[in-house]
This record gives sequence, C-alpha cells and structure tokens, in this order.
Amino acid sequence: MFQKYIEKIAETAKQGDAREESYYSALEILLTDFAESIGKKDAHITSQPKKTTAGNPDLRIWYGKQKIIGYIEAKVPEQNLNITEKTKQVMRYKSNFPNFILTNFIEFRFYRDEVCIDTVTICDLQSLSQPKKKPFFENEKEFTSLLSKFFSFYFPSITSGRDLAIALAKRTQFLRDEVIAEELREGKNENIGKILGFYEAFQ
Repeated sequence: MFQKYIEKIAETAKQGDAREESYYSALEILLTDFAESIGKKDAHITSQPKKTTAGNPDLRIWYGKQKIIGYIEAKVPEQNLNITEKTKQVMRYKSNFPNFILTNFIEFRFYRDEVCIDTVTICDLQSLSQPKKKPFFENEKEFTSLLSKFFSFYFPSITSGRDLAIALAKRTQFLRDEVIAEELREGKNENIGKILGFYEAFQ
C-alpha cells in the first residue's frame, strides 16, 4: 500500500508536467486503502469539496454521511512546508479545522487543535525525479501512527452556548480577514465601496 503510493507519486513527478491536482488520485487511494485496513470501510474522500466558511481545503475526509473526520491541504512535492505553514491560508485552516493535515505528498504535518503533533517524511524528494532511481517508502511506523490519529477523530458537535460562540468567533474572523479586507482593497483602488466610506468616517 505505502510503497505503491510512493511509486505512483514518483511516476507522476517524472512526467515533468504535473500540477498539484495530478497527485490527488494517488493520495485518495492511499487514504481509502488505509481506512479499510483499520476497519473504517465507511470512510470516503471528497477532493476539491465545496467551499467551507473557513476556505477551500483540497480534501475532505468523511465517515459515513454525516461525520467529518478532517481536512487535508496538499501542495506539490517540491513545495517547502516550512513556508507554506506560515501562510494566511494554512493558518486559517489550522485555526478552524481541529483535525488537519498539510502535505506535499511526501512530507505530512498533522495538526490537532492548531498544534503540530506529528511530522513524517516518507520518501527522499530527490528520488522522485531521478529516472534510474527507484523511490522507497520510509518511516512506516511513524506514518501509520500519524494516519491512525487522524482517522480516530470526528468533528465535535456543538452542544453548548460556549461551543457555538467559539465556532462563530472563528467564522467572524474569517469574514473580517477575507471579505471585508477585500472590499477595502477594492474601494481604495476605485474610490468606491460602502464599507470604505464607513471606514473613512470612523477614521
């Protein structure tokens, strides 16, 4: 399962024209096979799902029809995750999704409630693009542990006023950062926009 995944990633990388989306199918197969191996046959993956209130991660993992296990944001294999981790997009995902993985298909960073609790690299990056070098899967124990933790989670239900307040506060922050900020930028450029008018009046 794991070695087959690495070989598929390498095959795609060696074509030379792969985009981020080109690798999705290999990751979906891996996650589906792993879920079945641990008895979660009802788990399924939606690639490029509908936009959430916190943005649009690349993969959403479900258990059954109602329970969300978590989200995954993927980048191309050569992407440096140290940089990606600090972007507004990923910071927002970590803040809003309590069970979240950031990956470039060979390095996996697992976050629980915004904290990175596991980082595993499963293959040497250089071996992906070398024609005569076969890539090998590494760190099976650590990677199995990471995926097991990820699949053990379900998004919590909102059962109290405090839970609802926290959830709404996070969505309000997203609204401020993305929607209102964009309106202000457009208003400044074109000297129009009702929100810009309020903004300037308060100033």
